[in-house]
Amino acid sequence: MNILDLKQFSRFENSKNVKVLRHRSVKEDLWGLVREGRFEQYQNEQSWDVFGNAEYIISFIAERDRYAKFAGVWRVTEKTLEPDGKRFYYKTEECAGFNELKLRLVVFWGEGTRSWGQWLHSKGNKIVSELLPNNYVMDFPGFYDFSLSYHDLKLMIENPDSNREWHRMLSSISGVYLILNKETGQQYVGSAYGKGGIWQRWSYYSKNPTGGNKLIQELLSFSPESYKAFQFTILRVLEPSSTKDEVFWQEKLLKQKLGSRAFGLNAN
Repeated sequence: MNILDLKQFSRFENSKNVKVLRHRSVKEDLWGLVREGRFEQYQNEQSWDVFGNAEYIISFIAERDRYAKFAGVWRVTEKTLEPDGKRFYYKTEECAGFNELKLRLVVFWGEGTRSWGQWLHSKGNKIVSELLPNNYVMDFPGFYDFSLSYHDLKLMIENPDSNREWHRMLSSISGVYLILNKETGQQYVGSAYGKGGIWQRWSYYSKNPTGGNKLIQELLSFSPESYKAFQFTILRVLEPSSTKDEVFWQEKLLKQKLGSRAFGLNAN
């Protein structure tokens, strides 16, 4: 099955001016821009004429090496070029009727990932790889190969059936984790042990962003929206049978290494 086989895209069956884009950025959190409603602004400013004479843009964001996840469809209403000829600006309107697929439809882009703008009726009619469950966050990449925004953590915790592998893996371990405030660089080192492991501990943060921690409470009383900049990662994985003292020893060691008492959000 290809993109044009999906009923939502049937309106483009006879159109020759539809371009498919696969956005990728090492500087921007593109899914963060989507959540904040700023992705369209990011997309509409380009250093070269990416859209060309396209009437519609079908946009994806890079996933893994050769895949991409659907972000939306826009109609192009205007194109202008800066007087110095260095940047193109477009005006677009997002098209209705695609919410069922947004953030769920994954396509196989193929080998030509450098060619990130392709015409739908040519190479752009990509193979549909999968349709993810509602509220699916991301593939589980391994304990040390991810960082989760607070938004994604909360979405994951509140939808365990859609994120079963995360639920299964994070519930199976004790360990030491890190919360980074991306706005200030401040760090909090915490730990989890016993039944439910890290999943259980992080579930508490999804309900209460302070996690019951003194300095985080103080931070949020002063700046209530700061939790939106929190990023969660795992520093040390321990067996679920690890004792409380064994886990706390590892937590203490990592606090010392990172200086999270002197310069971060650990009060003890």
